This record gives sequence, C-alpha cells and structure tokens, in this order.
Amino acid sequence: MDSMISELRIWPIWKELKHFAVSAACEDPSSSARADEFCRGLTRTLDRNCKVVSELWLFNQLRVPELRAIAAAEAALAHLIIISVHRSEAMPEGVKDWLNLWLRIRNKRGIVLLALFDPVYRGFSGPMEGYLQEVANRGGMEFQVASEDVGDWR
Repeated sequence: MDSMISELRIWPIWKELKHFAVSAACEDPSSSARADEFCRGLTRTLDRNCKVVSELWLFNQLRVPELRAIAAAEAALAHLIIISVHRSEAMPEGVKDWLNLWLRIRNKRGIVLLALFDPVYRGFSGPMEGYLQEVANRGGMEFQVASEDVGDWR
C-alpha cells in the first residue's frame, strides 16, 4: 500500500499533513470493513503525528435526504473519498445524489476519489467504474481503483 499511495500526485502534500480526513460511502458492512482496513493502512503510511479521521456512511443511509446532506458536508472537508462497493452494473441513485451534492459544495483542494471493489471473479463493474471516473473528471481530481485481488492501484 505504501507504494500505491506514494504514486499519487497529491502524496507530497498529504505526507506533510497533521490532520487527514476520509469520507467513505460503503454498500454494506463487509464493504465498510474493507474501507476501514484501507484507512488503517493509510494511518500507518502517513506521518505518525498525523491524525486520520474517517466518516463511514452506508449506501442505505444516503437514500435519506437529511443524512445525505450531512454526509456531503463531511465529504466536502475530506482529502480522500472512498466508494467501497461490490461489483455491479450501476451505482445506486442515493449514492449518485450524494456525489453530485458533494461536488457542488466541496473544497477545491486536491482530493482523491478511490473505488474499492470486490475481487474481479465476483462480477463486472465497468459501468460503475466509468461513472466514478466521470465524477472524478467533473471534480478535477485523481481517481484510483483498488480491488482485493489487485496488489496495486490502476
């Protein structure tokens, strides 16, 4: 993971931070555990004096407009946005709404959008990955994809 993170264009800035915020949207408890595991690894990679704060939201919570607004406001302050999902054809509408709201209110500093997927043998996620790439392009941010079966970022 160290080499994966250090390849990001934003890494020289991240490694100097004393406070690092992560906002994650997760499909269910197992994908939430995957995002949490990634955050623990990130904590070990960043400066030991850097405090990593992560907010995890389940997809079903993002269907509720009031919770979606809170989650978007938290994400607006984040350095890293994680979408942790099982492989499927489409992103749920509540998550799309959350991403669109977040894009409108986010801080313009360098942000990375990271998609964490199940192993490839568990399904196809091309359209979902394409949608997230488009979100990253609209927001002018780096986009990375990681999978449990891939040892590096694509």
